[in-house]
Amino acid sequence: MSAVVTQPQAGAKGQEFAMMTAPPPTVVVPAGLPPGLAYLGAIEEVRVHQELELIEVLVGWEKNNRYKICNTSEQQFMYAKEDTDCCTRQVCGTARPFVMNITDNDGQNLIQLHRPFRCQGSMFWCCCLQEMEIHSPAGVPIATIKEIWTCWTPRYKVFDMNGTPLFTILGECCYCKCCSDVIFKVFHGEDESVETGQIIKHWGGCREVFGGANDFSLRFPSGMDVLTKAILLGATFLIDFNYFEYSRN
Repeated sequence: MSAVVTQPQAGAKGQEFAMMTAPPPTVVVPAGLPPGLAYLGAIEEVRVHQELELIEVLVGWEKNNRYKICNTSEQQFMYAKEDTDCCTRQVCGTARPFVMNITDNDGQNLIQLHRPFRCQGSMFWCCCLQEMEIHSPAGVPIATIKEIWTCWTPRYKVFDMNGTPLFTILGECCYCKCCSDVIFKVFHGEDESVETGQIIKHWGGCREVFGGANDFSLRFPSGMDVLTKAILLGATFLIDFNYFEYSRN
């Protein structure tokens, strides 16, 4: 499947825009995935902004996380929303299982993220390593992201559904730095000698300290296919929950 995508004109931060789809093809979207992913395949940087929830700030009541996904002009072209029941959010906190739907601006499902429940902060490391599956809108698994145990440095492996390693994601030793960005480097396969992208957690100032709202950017190399970008986008949300979310209640 293929689609023609057009770069929007500069606009206000968070402003939505409509994407055009028509032949001839410029971005190839794999079979089984919606054409709404075509715009993602045409850009080399994505910005993810978690929405600030005032009720969480004021009373500590955990709500479903929501994120705006924008281009470098801060124009929204995707939206991500967690779907977890109220009891699970309050009891399990940041370790909670969830389904997160990533949609275009018209509400069409593009990909789904499925995170199972895993304990956190236990001595039984083999039971606490986090993971998440990325599914197509039809519920077909596409890839699995698994946390790899290390003494200091956050490390993840991304596998296709045949168990073939696609990427290694390596974080910084100190990922709770104040007033500075935290970089997660992306390497192809299991070869950590050549960097092929970055997931960057940006320091959010008061918005982050008092509201717990986080901001990320993803940087892709030229020519990276749309499916790979979608997988790395999904990995960003697992990293957010593992290291930068905290229980407000």
